[in-house]
Amino acid sequence: MSSFQRVGIVLKPNALNDFYGILPNLCTWVSKRKAEVIFRSSDKEPVSKIFNRKEVKFTLVEDDEFFNKLDLIISLGGDGTLIGLCRRINSKTPVLGINLGRLGFITPFNKNEFYDHLDRIFSKKFKITKQPLYLVEVIRKGKLVFKDYFFNDIVIAKNDIARMISLRVESNGEHVYNMSADGLIVSSTVGSTAYSLAAGGPLVHPEVGALLITPICPHSLTFRPLVIPLKSKITLKVQPPYHKVSITLDGQQFFSIEEHDTVKINHKTTKKVSLIENPERNFFETLKDKFVHGKRS
Repeated sequence: MSSFQRVGIVLKPNALNDFYGILPNLCTWVSKRKAEVIFRSSDKEPVSKIFNRKEVKFTLVEDDEFFNKLDLIISLGGDGTLIGLCRRINSKTPVLGINLGRLGFITPFNKNEFYDHLDRIFSKKFKITKQPLYLVEVIRKGKLVFKDYFFNDIVIAKNDIARMISLRVESNGEHVYNMSADGLIVSSTVGSTAYSLAAGGPLVHPEVGALLITPICPHSLTFRPLVIPLKSKITLKVQPPYHKVSITLDGQQFFSIEEHDTVKINHKTTKKVSLIENPERNFFETLKDKFVHGKRS
């Protein structure tokens, strides 16, 4: 009998064909361990199509119950699926990330190997890594108008192609710099391999307690990426002349910034994600595998 009683499965959106081969077998495997298979109500249509007339038992629940009242959650998709889940989940629920795509940098198990680990995981013989989430607040005329979290990064950028924006950047109330650029990325160390890296930011080991500030195409080459302490409270303010600006969290959550808005970013010590580790994979092996980092031809 499984030590997990309620196992939730999160599906990558709009990827129905990816699940026909894997999902029925996975659900049957879980059910045989006497665990209840649970999906979100919003996934009713794709799940019903996949199972059709197959005798696979499952339960549909609303999001609040799904994200807060399960013993284990399995993420089937890629890094984006896992990241979207991480922003909403109860921090005590372990998450098993299975990559069905190509890159999959933070999803530690791939679709060809995860069954080799399932027995061990369902016997609770696994290690987890706890990764923090970061709180983002937008203050407008003294009032809170937006609040959410990011796992990888927040990007503040211009909406108009031919315009630059001017930003004032502060850390713990101290002025860092005023910068003209296409935008700015504030990234976790886990997110250092994502947009920040593409914009010229450094590779940082995910166990390092830090935040990364990476300018996007700055007007002056003197504006270089910065690595600052994890507990830093970052404040961003758009400076005149104002152009249309937006923030994007993890490439998924979007919010428009108005003139005189203040964006506050803060490490949230009480909100973390428990990710199940792959014992056969570490950060440097992942770099070599995903980025061909340091390999000889």
